[in-house]
Amino acid sequence: MESVDTALDGVWPAQLRTDRLLLRPVTREDGPLVSELLTDDRVRAHLGGPVAEERVAARQAAYPTTAGAFTVVRVADQRPIGLVTIGADHRCEGRAEISYQLLPAAWGEGLGREAVAAAASWWTHAVPGGGPLVAVTQKANTASCRMLEAIGMTVVDELDEHGARQFLYTPAGDSDDSDLRWLRLLAGRQDAAERRRGAEARATATGRNLPDDLGALTPDDLARLCPARHGAYGRICARMGAHVPDLHLGRAPDGAWIAWLTTAEA
Repeated sequence: MESVDTALDGVWPAQLRTDRLLLRPVTREDGPLVSELLTDDRVRAHLGGPVAEERVAARQAAYPTTAGAFTVVRVADQRPIGLVTIGADHRCEGRAEISYQLLPAAWGEGLGREAVAAAASWWTHAVPGGGPLVAVTQKANTASCRMLEAIGMTVVDELDEHGARQFLYTPAGDSDDSDLRWLRLLAGRQDAAERRRGAEARATATGRNLPDDLGALTPDDLARLCPARHGAYGRICARMGAHVPDLHLGRAPDGAWIAWLTTAEA
């Protein structure tokens, strides 16, 4: 599999058309759009906040020479309304990341969904050797999460970046047959995400407040921890009795503290 940058260079420049949008390479004339997107409090609410002036200037200079950087233009009035970019993911070699920003005036019309879906489809079909595609968005950014899920992407991992919890999405059923390593990684990520969901669904305040450092637990806390083996997702306790009395305290296989109510017959 070739690198993401090499794959992009082979198909760039490119233009994509949808019913309402044109996605074209960023030009120097898009400087005001870049500045507005990078300094708007609403656009940057889940992206680390507005960008400093010097960084805005650097982005304005870099985007027109960056393969995979699209300006999103609304066909009805020919107004540039956002950016969608596809580039190498710095977290994982050989993997591409799609990112997107849209002006608030264009929110609520499904235009972001239309633009991101078009770019993701282009990557899949026009760049078959480019490797798997991911999108990362803050867990708190529910609108972005809904948009990614609406175009068929699914959460395969969670991570902490920029002081916030992030979801990592990939197209559902993304299966580059030439890259078995990615398929194994995807299966592992899905398993880990399911394990976390199972633990979190049963967590109580007591369990979430347990520290990672066992040395910080009081003798009473230690006496209440369940020493039994647990199911693959931290959902089932193999110990049939001796809980205190119905409060189960244990630790999930992924290392997270968990606690949920159970009974001796559970």
